[in-house]
Amino acid sequence: MSADSTAKTTPPPVVQVRDMDFCYGTSPALFDINLKVKYHRVTALIGPSGCGKSTLLRCINRMNDRVPSARVTKGEVLVKGKNIHDADVDLTQLRKQVGMVFQKSNPFPKSIYENVAYGLRIHGEKNKSVLDEAVERSLRQSALWDELKDRLNANALALSGGQQQRLCIARAIATLPDVLLMDEPCSALDPISTLKIEELMHQLAQEYTIVIVTHNMQQAVRVSDYTAFLHLGKLVEFAPTEELFTNPREKLTESYLRGTFS
Repeated sequence: MSADSTAKTTPPPVVQVRDMDFCYGTSPALFDINLKVKYHRVTALIGPSGCGKSTLLRCINRMNDRVPSARVTKGEVLVKGKNIHDADVDLTQLRKQVGMVFQKSNPFPKSIYENVAYGLRIHGEKNKSVLDEAVERSLRQSALWDELKDRLNANALALSGGQQQRLCIARAIATLPDVLLMDEPCSALDPISTLKIEELMHQLAQEYTIVIVTHNMQQAVRVSDYTAFLHLGKLVEFAPTEELFTNPREKLTESYLRGTFS
């Protein structure tokens, strides 16, 4: 096989961060970040508080744009080979392509049905059969359909915390994003709800690419294929999860994993 044909059959990373520096005002937050996220894999971002995990996650769908003076000062972020800071990038379309689930569940004060259909309606979908199909698909993929199929008109705020977070996942995947960002999605949940979300991530990775921020190293081991360790805004090490946790290359990574980190 020729080099040209090989290049055509090897897809680029779904997300690629290249030589990126990021600042909040005059305060640097990320330094020279290089990261490649593979299709249909779960990538975990770990590290101590304030190391830049959530900032890096929010760079992937430009959620940091909501913070005045926050900006990429060097490098670029590519989603499916496209620089997301190009002038022709539509933020609404980008966030359809790169969905997000936040630390605290944030369902809208609407019905369960309307929560899931929200993104599709924003993008102009009015066909009820299309909306019905998307709502059912998304609730099934979020392991909620059997629990909620007879309550679609009920207020989403009446759901339990774990159900609300799975509903937020259903809302995020209703638009069929390429990437699903999850910022500590289990931190406010009880152990049983956490287990359900973790099981869900394994299933969703068959259809979507997932990047998750977690403070829980055991969770990173359980759910992720690849792990990135950040410290003081720098990407110290990035490797397959089993490799990083059992045989870290960097002393700083080893110290953090052993709990001797200071």
